[in-house]
Amino acid sequence: MPIRLLLLDFRPLRRSGHRVSAVAPRIGQYKFPYKAAPALNDKRVSYKGRVGKGTNDMPKVKRTLSAKTPFSLKAVVLSHGWHECAPMSWCEGGSCFQIIERCADRAYRVSVTEGRRSAKALTLNVTVEGEPLEEEIVERFVRNLRATLSLDEDLSAFYEICRDHPTLRVLPKIGAGRAIRSASMTENIVKAVCGTNVNWTQAVKMINRIGQLGPIVPHYRNLNAWPTPREILKAGEKYLIDVCRVGYRAEAILMFCGDVVHRRFDSEKLDDLARDPHVTSDDLLALLKSVRGVGPSTAHYLLGFLGRHDRLSIDTATVAHVARTHTNGRRPTLKKIERIYSQYGPWKNKVCWFEHWLNWDTAKTMLNGKM
Repeated sequence: MPIRLLLLDFRPLRRSGHRVSAVAPRIGQYKFPYKAAPALNDKRVSYKGRVGKGTNDMPKVKRTLSAKTPFSLKAVVLSHGWHECAPMSWCEGGSCFQIIERCADRAYRVSVTEGRRSAKALTLNVTVEGEPLEEEIVERFVRNLRATLSLDEDLSAFYEICRDHPTLRVLPKIGAGRAIRSASMTENIVKAVCGTNVNWTQAVKMINRIGQLGPIVPHYRNLNAWPTPREILKAGEKYLIDVCRVGYRAEAILMFCGDVVHRRFDSEKLDDLARDPHVTSDDLLALLKSVRGVGPSTAHYLLGFLGRHDRLSIDTATVAHVARTHTNGRRPTLKKIERIYSQYGPWKNKVCWFEHWLNWDTAKTMLNGKM
């Protein structure tokens, strides 16, 4: 049975004898790699209010990034649900994107806001908090931000398509078109496996509970960096099933983490391979689908993180969107969906995604001028 991605399959989660409950167990019985067992902090959704000052005087350093326009930090961060998942968050009132980075066992808080805007570029103000703040560490976090915000992806051909598209022509107006991801493909793959065959609310809970295995930012006990594969392995199957409620996915997650730890699968090389013009999308898909728990739709979705958008990620939400937008409410076949988007060639999955995204409240609010 193919595995489908994200918030799109609302069937009850039952597989291999496990049934997911909405009630989490007490976690005092589990042993964690850090001093305090994490609290069950399931929600990292967008919140309102100003960006508050912490109760500490952690060392901080400021940097700037340049984003080629059209670019809106809000539109990019809220381009899909990753911002609800650890270690990312979005502050609506402060218009601030936050991500928790790590260097070895130390966690750092990285905050991004918009700065000065010109006709061709937008300045992004970056603040890194933590210690030690060695230049090499800060520069690595800044490079990671470029990947997280897809700043280096050339979307000129995509925006050409948008100009002639009946609905996507508004994307440049609101600075949309790019999408957030984790800089680490290992992290992206674990999260994608959590998002298969389950509604999005439950997927977020799974991801955030796994995220609590990572090191904590000093003075911010609810802010964790993403755990390493070794830390996830140390937590074990019982934690993944009983606390994270990942159900049958535990086996796939642990197998993948084991393959990464023992260097049987190098997921961090996928970005380098994707930049090689001699490596085809089929080559990348073969590698992604070799990971247990990654089916065709999930693999096509992950392919977009690698800058390849020539394979449609078709799931129940995609089918519903196409029926509503293109086929007068009639359920389309997979071949029909492929025919509809074939005209967009290497950008067809991004076109399909942002057609759907424009129906979200986030996009509607931005189109109404309420930035």
